[in-house]
Amino acid sequence: MKFAAPPKSRVSVGLLPMINVVFLLLIFFLIAGEMQQPEPIDVNLPDVAHAQEAEGDLSLYLGPDGRLAFRDLDVAFEDRQSLMAALSESLTDCGGDTCAPVLLLHADRGAPARLIAELLPELGAAGFEQVNLVAVGRGTAEGGQP
Repeated sequence: MKFAAPPKSRVSVGLLPMINVVFLLLIFFLIAGEMQQPEPIDVNLPDVAHAQEAEGDLSLYLGPDGRLAFRDLDVAFEDRQSLMAALSESLTDCGGDTCAPVLLLHADRGAPARLIAELLPELGAAGFEQVNLVAVGRGTAEGGQP
C-alpha cells in the first residue's frame, strides 16, 4: 500500500523582527554608553580624605616625568609655550566677553610640586580664574564613598 507523502510545509523565518531588535539594542547602547576620549597621559592621582565631584570645562594633564598634555598636544614641561598658547586660544573660543572656564589639573602624585607651583601663575596669566586639582577620594569617616 502506498501512502501519499505528507505535504511539505515551508517554514519562513521572518528577519524583520530580528533586525528591529538589533537596531533597538544599537540605539540603547548609543544612548546609555558614555563616549569620552582616553586620557592623553596616564596619571596616578593623589588621594584625599574628602572629595567633591570635579567640575570643569577644560582638562590639563601633568605626568610624573613633567610632561604636559592638553587635547592633542603632548609636550615637555620646558616646551610648554605652545600648550599655553592653545589654552589661551581655548579661552577666546568660548565666545563671551567674560569667559573664564574652570580648568581641571590632573597632576600625577609623583609630579614635582615645583612644576605645579610654576604652572599655576602662568595659568592665571593666561586668563584662568579657577584651577581645580583633581584627586581621588578615599571616602569619609561615615563610610561614604567619593
